[in-house]
Amino acid sequence: MSRGMKIALFGALLTILMLFSCIYAGGADADSGYESMPEEYGDFIGSLDDAVLDKLPESALDGDSEGLLSAAEEMISVSYLINIVFSSFGGAIGEILPTLAWLMATVILSALAQMFAGGLDGGLSGAVSFSCHLCSFLSIAAASVEALSRLSEYFNGLFAAVAGFIPLSGVLYAMGGNLTGAASGSVTLSTTLALCQFFFSETVIPVFCVCLSLSLLSVFDGVGAVALTAVGGAVKKWYTTALAFVMMILTTAVAAQEILASKADGAAMRGVKFAASSFVPISGGALSSTLGTLAASVELLRGVVGVIGVVIILLMLIPISVYLAAMRGALAIASFTAGVLGCGGEKRLLDEIGSLYGYLEGIAIISAVVFIIAMAVFASSAAAVAG
Repeated sequence: MSRGMKIALFGALLTILMLFSCIYAGGADADSGYESMPEEYGDFIGSLDDAVLDKLPESALDGDSEGLLSAAEEMISVSYLINIVFSSFGGAIGEILPTLAWLMATVILSALAQMFAGGLDGGLSGAVSFSCHLCSFLSIAAASVEALSRLSEYFNGLFAAVAGFIPLSGVLYAMGGNLTGAASGSVTLSTTLALCQFFFSETVIPVFCVCLSLSLLSVFDGVGAVALTAVGGAVKKWYTTALAFVMMILTTAVAAQEILASKADGAAMRGVKFAASSFVPISGGALSSTLGTLAASVELLRGVVGVIGVVIILLMLIPISVYLAAMRGALAIASFTAGVLGCGGEKRLLDEIGSLYGYLEGIAIISAVVFIIAMAVFASSAAAVAG
């Protein structure tokens, strides 16, 4: 056997070995023609809360690639998302009505007490007014405990879902030949997750409590009270601005890192395919065609998983956003009632705390946008073996 024939035979055997390695690593399903999902997808689904799992289509839970494709198509439909919004709105209204009734009762009782205190002497009248303001503040603060608990649960569920998504993204990157992307993307996303956990879990609620305490001063008259109320507004404004700036940097880093790693892996894979085609023309061409088919399958899986991941984050974001918006509405109605009844202090307090709920709603949206962008970049990146 000549030397050229030996080289060709060795190249053919090497190509067959590489093809079997790619098929085994990618978990190709020969019967259906689709790539089967790795076991990390089950871990990702298992990290979700029961409330989110109940909203997912059945086909999104079994890990079958064809079922996931149909589930993704259903989840991005306008009717599906509108149903989620309306169901969240209906649930929030039912939960907010008792809080609204309590706030309205507090305002009415405060108006009656201040009307009674108007006939008393100065010192006693001031004590009654102070007691009314304090009771109003305590009732509103008690209603805020449930909102903070909901927000904390939202953060925990969001971070758990992203933590389960990181290994899945690494495996799907590696299946498509993006080895650099798998390593750098996992590290970058893990770092982003750790920073977000610190900022949102450790700082958001304490800042809210500080601003809530300072808002108590808005019910009193005087230059000092107005100045400290302005301090609370400045704290809220600057904290939100700083948090948005940090999230912008993290989002840029995640997107840039994943895009550059994907381009680098694609360039490296094109060099390997060129070398195979040049030195082993026949088997190298077969390798190129087969890797192209594998790349299309992996890119399909990435797109489906990325879309499902984005919708899952929306399924977490929509209920908490609707709930906080409903709380703002309840506070606005109570504030209007306080203004009609002449309770100026209570009206200022309700307006101030209503703006705090707007701050919480903005924080919830910022936390979701960071990971939505990361999953969108993951879904849109090309497989290196397609280069």
